[in-house]
Amino acid sequence: MKLWKIALLVLTLVALTGAAFTVAMIRRGFSAREAPSTVEKIAALTARQMAIPSAYAGLHNPVAATGENLQAGLIHFSDHCATCHANDGSGDTMFGKGLYPPPPDMRLPATQSQSDGELYYTIENGVRLSGMPAFGEERFPGGDNDTWKLVLFLRHMQKLSADELTEMKRLNPKTEEDRQEEQQEELFLNGEDPPVKSVK
Repeated sequence: MKLWKIALLVLTLVALTGAAFTVAMIRRGFSAREAPSTVEKIAALTARQMAIPSAYAGLHNPVAATGENLQAGLIHFSDHCATCHANDGSGDTMFGKGLYPPPPDMRLPATQSQSDGELYYTIENGVRLSGMPAFGEERFPGGDNDTWKLVLFLRHMQKLSADELTEMKRLNPKTEEDRQEEQQEELFLNGEDPPVKSVK
């Protein structure tokens, strides 16, 4: 068989497989409740890698790995990122479970094997067709120290202590209802009666 016939046959098979996959996706719908298929995972990871400019791949974190900088990253992550990614980086949250594709487990090699610059770029610019928004402003590469502190904290995720997780829980965003419940618990623990809710 001639080479061009083999190439044509392979291209035809790829096109037919792609068409069958597309028809199957359309028939079953695009619900965020289902886990991404293997093909979707590969496509998402490939698209994410292709979307990061090569200039970022070689960037190293310019922020020193001090306790103060790590603490700043922990505070930032607790307040801005944990809602989707969870305090431990697992992505096991109400919002994380509702995203498609779901947030990656930040402790695993798929995230930890990325360079500092790639993590920085993802935080600053987001990931299209996912729930990851762009948190940075337009500026020169590597211009935001807060984001670099966050990258420093991401590198620390695999070693989080129980005390750090407790602190992060305290720093997580709270609803008004959460704040009122905490206030009532504190009053109770101090031996005071919590205020009586008025009935409307």
